[in-house]
Amino acid sequence: MERNLKDLQSLHVHNGENSGETYIRWGKTSCPEESNLVYDGYAAGKHHNIGGSGSNILCLPKSPEWKDYKDGQNTWRGKLYGIEYEITQNKPYPNTFHDKDIPCAVCLSTRSTVLMVPGKVTCHDGWHKEFSGYLMSQSSTNGRTPSEYICVDEKLESVPGGDAGRNEAVVYPVEAVCGSLKCPPYVNGRELTCVVCSR
Repeated sequence: MERNLKDLQSLHVHNGENSGETYIRWGKTSCPEESNLVYDGYAAGKHHNIGGSGSNILCLPKSPEWKDYKDGQNTWRGKLYGIEYEITQNKPYPNTFHDKDIPCAVCLSTRSTVLMVPGKVTCHDGWHKEFSGYLMSQSSTNGRTPSEYICVDEKLESVPGGDAGRNEAVVYPVEAVCGSLKCPPYVNGRELTCVVCSR
């Protein structure tokens, strides 16, 4: 961690400017070429059927640091849980990743702007592709609390030893639903892609 921070500081010195923007590569422990790893860690979020806590998904570092704390489960606290893939029937991915814990990598792009585009696997003209994959979120089911939509890499990895199937915090592939969403071009029930682009 300390080495990565020193590497980032030297990047800013060599560039002579504050260029670059960070983004999270969900489902991977490394960054694409032309981007630098700030840290890798574990995807974490709120429990899928308990209210409260935050709604965004976080990439927690592998080596946390502590200050003042009280051990044990306390009332009136937010809670964070490790997130599992809930991918059944190997779709849209070619391999089984059901109930496996999700890793993540925080990356620093060499470009100044980063954008996640849902429903695409290619970037618009003038933009550089960092990675592409599938849109994922909490499932759309009564009793489930919402999460943000994240772009999960198309070449999944999982946390070693993280396949217990605890089903605390989970994400699922996201499908298009026709109605107010125009079909075509969208297709009812088809899993949506995503791409992270920079420039």
